Amino acid sequence: MPAFEKRDVAMTRACECLGICRRRLTYRPTKKNDELVMTLKALTQQHPRFGVRQLRRKLLLNGQRVNLKRVRRLCKLNGLLLKMKRRRKRLGIGAGMPCRAGRPNQVWAYDFVEDRTETGGKLRILTVIDEFTRRCIEVEVEQKMNAKFVARTLMKLFAEHGTPTFIRSDNGPEFIARFLMNVMKIHGVQARHIDPGSPWQNGIDERFNGTLRDECLNLETFHHRDHARAIVKLFKRSYNQQRPHSSLGKAMTPQMFYEQWKAMNAEEKDGFAGGGGIGLSLRAPPAAGEKENGLIEMIDQPDSRQAIHVGARVAPQQSSILRVDGKSITESPEARTFPASTPQPDLKT
Repeated sequence: MPAFEKRDVAMTRACECLGICRRRLTYRPTKKNDELVMTLKALTQQHPRFGVRQLRRKLLLNGQRVNLKRVRRLCKLNGLLLKMKRRRKRLGIGAGMPCRAGRPNQVWAYDFVEDRTETGGKLRILTVIDEFTRRCIEVEVEQKMNAKFVARTLMKLFAEHGTPTFIRSDNGPEFIARFLMNVMKIHGVQARHIDPGSPWQNGIDERFNGTLRDECLNLETFHHRDHARAIVKLFKRSYNQQRPHSSLGKAMTPQMFYEQWKAMNAEEKDGFAGGGGIGLSLRAPPAAGEKENGLIEMIDQPDSRQAIHVGARVAPQQSSILRVDGKSITESPEARTFPASTPQPDLKT
């Protein structure tokens, strides 16, 4: 039969043969999408790395109840979709995340991110995250960072936010230094190092580092260190107060989630001031020959490893005090103690 000839087939039968819903042939959309399309275009210009789900969370945060499929359809029609990243498949489930956080200010995680200026200068960015609320506690930008710089940053955060129970990190040389381990022990904070070659055990901070690189570092050209520091600080404020987080639910920002949890658990007084560690005021008194300002000024001394305070535990080797399996440095049999002239307070949590 020639191709131009037609058969008299009922519409119902034709739709069944083609697998098409009959109502779809006569459907005409009645909703006006012009205003929503303009809003989506404005959001994509402001946040060029936001996908469909993140755009919908932003709309929900602004009070607009929109279906996800509608947002995806309008983004596809207007060329606002991002290219899908092909993820590499992994075999096995791994060891999981040790010492999972159960409340705010209990488990912090920190790590380094590297970038460069327009002239090729190296930049190192230290990120500190609260794992329960997903808040960015601090981001610091410097050309060089060592264990003393990390210690100064942590002590500043301890005085501002209180001491957490655990701090999780990888096995970088800045994070496993004996000096930093002693500083954390003085303040009652326990270090938790992940297994070598297992970054998924520190996945929350790694996820933040990926967001920082995707939505900030890759979109900006830094002229110098101060320029990078200002841009990263602005991103930190936007991340905490304006950007909805997918793991918090109901299109909530980390700051909103923290305030809501704080209001619901107002009777738990030490759920925020300290995660189980000791405060700065409970530190041991300075020994003879030490400055009254204490630990902050001793960091700049050349022999600062043994000038923390009398009675501080110092191990002869890093491997003897760094335990990946979760043991604290006080459980190391090789640890030795300086003779104390005055009785020291109990630092055990």
